[in-house]
Amino acid sequence: MRKNWKYILIGCTMPALLLSCGSGRKAVAPKAAAVPSVTSSRAKLSASDQRRLEYFYLEAAKQKLLGNHIEAFDLLSHCLEICPDASEALYDMGLYRLMLREDSLALQLITRAAALDPKNTQYKEALASYYLERNQLGEALEKLEDLARLQPRRTDVLTQLVRLYTAQDRPADAIRMLDRIEVLEGKIANVSYQKFALYRQMNQEKKAFAELESLCKEYPHEMSYRLAIGNQLLEADRADEARKVYDQVRRMEPDHPGLKLSMLEYYRKTGADSLFTTLRDSLLFAQGTESQMRVALMRDYISEAMRGDSLGRQHVEETFNALDNDYPKDLDILQLRAAYLATYDKSNDSAFVAIMDRVIDLEPDNTQALFYLIQYYGTHKEFERLENLCRRGVLTHPDELICHYYLGVACYQQDKKPEALQAFQAGIVQKTADSRPAMVADLYAIMGDLLHELHRDKEAYEAYDSCLTYQADNVACLNNYAYYLSLKNEDMDKAEEMSYRTIRLQPDNKTYLDTYAWILFIKERYTEAQSYIDRVCPPDSTDEVLLTDPLVGGVVLEHAGDIAACNGKPEQAERFWTLAQRAGGDGLSAVLSKKIKLKKYIRE
Repeated sequence: MRKNWKYILIGCTMPALLLSCGSGRKAVAPKAAAVPSVTSSRAKLSASDQRRLEYFYLEAAKQKLLGNHIEAFDLLSHCLEICPDASEALYDMGLYRLMLREDSLALQLITRAAALDPKNTQYKEALASYYLERNQLGEALEKLEDLARLQPRRTDVLTQLVRLYTAQDRPADAIRMLDRIEVLEGKIANVSYQKFALYRQMNQEKKAFAELESLCKEYPHEMSYRLAIGNQLLEADRADEARKVYDQVRRMEPDHPGLKLSMLEYYRKTGADSLFTTLRDSLLFAQGTESQMRVALMRDYISEAMRGDSLGRQHVEETFNALDNDYPKDLDILQLRAAYLATYDKSNDSAFVAIMDRVIDLEPDNTQALFYLIQYYGTHKEFERLENLCRRGVLTHPDELICHYYLGVACYQQDKKPEALQAFQAGIVQKTADSRPAMVADLYAIMGDLLHELHRDKEAYEAYDSCLTYQADNVACLNNYAYYLSLKNEDMDKAEEMSYRTIRLQPDNKTYLDTYAWILFIKERYTEAQSYIDRVCPPDSTDEVLLTDPLVGGVVLEHAGDIAACNGKPEQAERFWTLAQRAGGDGLSAVLSKKIKLKKYIRE
């Protein structure tokens, strides 16, 4: 059966050699089927068949470049009918099978192509990539070794071999590859450092340090390489030898930026605490110290101070304050201070927020700080600050729905309904296929509420329908949509269906129970309505309980009275109407007083 190519993207080039030791996937791909013979039937082709093969293969390559993959696939199949051992057709067909996730067949095809043309490096590279992607390092190593023999000047292959040999604990082989890289590219610091580490792994200290000495001889004026020797000596607990190297660097280049850091570690290692503290403080506050170095020093200081007594936190705070005075616009230090507060002083929200505000001022594109502040201001109902923050957010991150959403929320909470609607509409414009459906649904739902409050019911219903398209079980939308339909006695079957879904999803929600009871009442199903409104306003509840329940307002109490009246319970109805009048609020009917006076239900 022919594959459906509609959703498959096929690359037009061979897979590139991966530069890592595999993707880390644990699944083991199928091994290549054994190739019993590499004898090719190609030599037996007639001159006519050879020309046909060449023609159809070139046509397949053309169609592939044009993106006509069905045609290319069919043409390659025809090539293999003419000659099953056409290595180029086998290879291209293997790539197609690979993209179709037919790994076993793809591996067989590419392996066969490589066996028929053992000097073709493209085929071997494809196999190496295949095995690396599946973390089959042994098989990948074999193919890379073949590539290194066929193309001895390819340093990317040699570098990959270094990684694989190191991963397989073969340091001597890794060094051999590094030596080859040095022959091709000359003395390179990174290569020397790798060889140093590998020799130390083999407990060959003399050869290890000889590598660094060789690097220094190659670049005698580059003091960072000589410092590296001193640092490694210090790490190996050979402090006296390390100090001699540092003194040598000081004589040759006294202002080298790395020397002070090396000496700082030397003082730490040798227990020279006062010298260590003096040098560290000097580096922390020096104008010439790079920001990242200052952060590293401060981070180290925090780690040390917080392991001590209760004065540690005080000293850290004092140091941060001093740094803030000298470098108030150092973003890295501000972020470190925020991290410190989040780790060691989690309850100090005000200090953390103040730092995040400064971070946003210095770096408006900082989404981490932006989202934290949005959440904080929203949670603490600081709507004016939330509005100002989100107005900046929509300018720097116009595609972030969360900025538009909370801008609308902030405006709505400040009774700026037109501005809120404008914010939500601007957010909807930014939605993409990757946007979170729940966020988009909430935008539409609140738009619907706003439009209803602005008496634009047709647009409100369209917004609600859009919300339910993105999130069919958005309970707030279902409830409000159903209730607003019931107020106009429109499409009551749809209203009932939506309202019933809300109480299925949240069976104890009093707001949703009231809506459903009211819709049943409108449809004159009074007995059913009574059973639901009793769960909202239990007749045996005291007046105080009903009046102080935040989910039971005046409108709900009036509903309870109307339903009781139509179920032949006039005393209960009068009680609930009276309570509704005491509770007050928006939405009470104009005839409530008349109901109480006449002691009967009156349709408004």
